Amino acid sequence: MLIFKEIQLLPEIFLGISIIYLIIHGTFISVNTKFLLIHNSVLYLSVLIISLFCFLTINNVVECNGFQIFNSTITVDYLSFSSKAWIAVMATFCFLMIQGYISKQKINYFEYSILILFALLGIFFICSANDLITAYLSIELQSLSFYIMAAMKKDSTFSVDAGLKYFILGAFSSSLFLFGSSILYGVSGTVNFDDLKNLFFLIPLEEKNVGTFVDHIFLNGGLIQFALVSIFVSLLFKLAVAPFHLWSLDVYEGSPSSSTFFFAVVPKLAIFILFIRIFYLSFFEYTIKWRYYIVILAVLTIIVGSFGGLEQKKLKSLLAYSSISHMGYTLVAFSTGTFEGMQTLFCYLFLYMLASLCIWSIFLVLQLKYKYTKKQNKDLADLNLLNKSNNILALFFSTVLLSIAGLPPMVGFLVKIGIFLVLIEASMYFIAIVSILCSVISTFYYIRIIKIMYFESSIAGKLYYPIKSNISILIVCLFYFLLFLFINPTLLYLISHKIVLLLTMVML
Repeated sequence: MLIFKEIQLLPEIFLGISIIYLIIHGTFISVNTKFLLIHNSVLYLSVLIISLFCFLTINNVVECNGFQIFNSTITVDYLSFSSKAWIAVMATFCFLMIQGYISKQKINYFEYSILILFALLGIFFICSANDLITAYLSIELQSLSFYIMAAMKKDSTFSVDAGLKYFILGAFSSSLFLFGSSILYGVSGTVNFDDLKNLFFLIPLEEKNVGTFVDHIFLNGGLIQFALVSIFVSLLFKLAVAPFHLWSLDVYEGSPSSSTFFFAVVPKLAIFILFIRIFYLSFFEYTIKWRYYIVILAVLTIIVGSFGGLEQKKLKSLLAYSSISHMGYTLVAFSTGTFEGMQTLFCYLFLYMLASLCIWSIFLVLQLKYKYTKKQNKDLADLNLLNKSNNILALFFSTVLLSIAGLPPMVGFLVKIGIFLVLIEASMYFIAIVSILCSVISTFYYIRIIKIMYFESSIAGKLYYPIKSNISILIVCLFYFLLFLFINPTLLYLISHKIVLLLTMVML
């Protein structure tokens, strides 16, 4: 029976073995001078591997309450299943979108696709982690891959600088996570999420209020709160939440755009899954103590993301501030602690990942015809009169921007108004007012992009390279899926409702 349960980890085992075979494949081909451009071969194989991973994940039998494998270090439940399936689909689209960019940038390293697969393997283990050590090792596997991806363009000082900054600050945040985990292990003797829940949630209150001074520190003292704060700050670094967001601006701007694509789209959901497992499943009784800190940081993040992007003239920096503000909205929904708040959180995360995938895909396919410079990052002025050169792409870009800004009647408006209603139902009126005002303010820089694409006064617009037909089909599919969610958002709400319902059953 134990071996049968461990088969549930077959998708991750398949991905790990496939990475090893892919390394061997790339190594043998790279030493042959007949195959100078091998990144396409490895990239298509990576797409096949992720597609098969998604197939294996969907065909896994998941029980309602889930079960633990590998000595309770890995959990298999509907929360991990749905998050891994969604991340795998997003990663497949990301692989297909970056093909033209890495060819244009001459990133002819087969290791690049393998690094992305390693990062995805770490992300999948984060979704399934059931103890702090597994979570830490998974975060490190993801982070180490991202550090190298940020510095992949060795001939660019900006890329090397971005990778170095990402490595230093990422290592600092990882040390905080390990420090908080060691304190929790010191006071409780376990790092397993289920054991921590049984220890701090199921023990009767009258037993917690008696005992020696050591028992008081063990159960109610500041050591546990200090450990949770360390873990909390470490995860906020990964999400680029204010005031721990300063690294993201330089890393997003300096990294290759294909790497920034993955930083902005893929890992956010996995970090929130870990948030839920630690702060809701294991330490739900401490909700009152950490809820206020999350609310304060969430409001600060919304303000920084809304006002910081107003004066940005670089498109990647503006999208970085946009990502920061959206992480603030998700943290606000997370801090409510209600069933509706968690459902809105998953709806917002799913839609944010889909909209970000559309935006960054359009960003990558717009290759400017520069003759006088090798500049690759885009300023807002580079979108000048995009409507004249490619009106369909300009329409898609404008629609997605309006949706992510939360303008009616787009689907982004539905999920954002859901967050505001959840805040009002939780009697967080001041937070709701601040969030609404900042949402209106942040709409300015989305509308400014649309204004530049359609109404900027200029004699001539920019010239772009033609877009490949397969990339055009992918962008059209993403756009129509967003339209489908606007016309019928039932699918989004049903998936999030089932996730939160099963999560609530596990908590009880």
